[in-house]
Amino acid sequence: MPLPLLLIGAAVLAGGYGVKKGVDAKDDFDSAKSTNSLAKSTYDKEYKKLDRERQLAQTSFETLGSTKYTIYKEMFPGFVDSFSKIKNIDYNDNIVHDKFSINVCQSDMFDISNISIEMKDIVISGSGGAAAGALAGLAAYGGVGVFASASTGAAISGLSGVAATNATLAWLGGGSLATGGMGMAGGAAVLGGIVAGPVLAVGGFVMAAKAETALYEASKNLDKAKAAAIEMKTASTVTRGIKDRANNINKVLQELSPHFSNGLDFLKSLVATQTDYQKFKSHEKEFLWTILSIATTIKNISETPVIDKSGVVTKASRKALANASKLVKDLSSFG
Repeated sequence: MPLPLLLIGAAVLAGGYGVKKGVDAKDDFDSAKSTNSLAKSTYDKEYKKLDRERQLAQTSFETLGSTKYTIYKEMFPGFVDSFSKIKNIDYNDNIVHDKFSINVCQSDMFDISNISIEMKDIVISGSGGAAAGALAGLAAYGGVGVFASASTGAAISGLSGVAATNATLAWLGGGSLATGGMGMAGGAAVLGGIVAGPVLAVGGFVMAAKAETALYEASKNLDKAKAAAIEMKTASTVTRGIKDRANNINKVLQELSPHFSNGLDFLKSLVATQTDYQKFKSHEKEFLWTILSIATTIKNISETPVIDKSGVVTKASRKALANASKLVKDLSSFG
């Protein structure tokens, strides 16, 4: 017996509605996939830029650390050995004191002497292998003590004190927090899971309901990816600032090192013939204050932290850099 026309019509309408829902669901799924793809590409683009800046900053820190290490190990000991032979030094002698903008005092010489002693102890103990993490710590914080605590292991997380809790330094060294947090790498894994495309289901109304949810979640993913991208752009700027400061400090140390090295040769020959400052000739006193100014400047810029415990570039390092750059110009003008 044929179905009543009313029932046939209802069946056709129901079938048509189900087909429409299926088409709508497919469109929603397609939109969700497209939105998730956009979210992932938005995130990945900035992540790669930030990770590139991280790698460059890490390289800059290791290079700066290597420069400091060479100065501490090869130049300061010779300077201290020769300078310690000079007696009756008048630190208030104004004969050439106004030649440089750096004021040298006796405490500066004590500091350099202590640095030299610490470095000798490190070398003698055999823990002076310039591991990457130790060099980065030396670059970031200065101080042979920081280097000594990290030189036995390559990981920055081996640093002690403020260095061990500095997430920025740990991140520069390996992309994760030394304090046990997930770091940027962990954040990437979480977001990577969120933006994974939804599994396409089949079947009328059920499919429609899941598709609508998928589209909603995809939209949220895109918002999160955009927010993360903004944060990573800011992080890239900060990281670039850290890298630039490290590069600039390394540059000025490289410029001062030849002057310091040449001065050491003259200092050795000077103390070989005369060790009483009061008997120095005017040009010898002028030379002595010149090399003292160089040594003090190198000590100041090498010992000044580049970043603080919150990972921000320090104002002190900017001031030390300005003073060192001024000395480089002075030395160039004096020939």
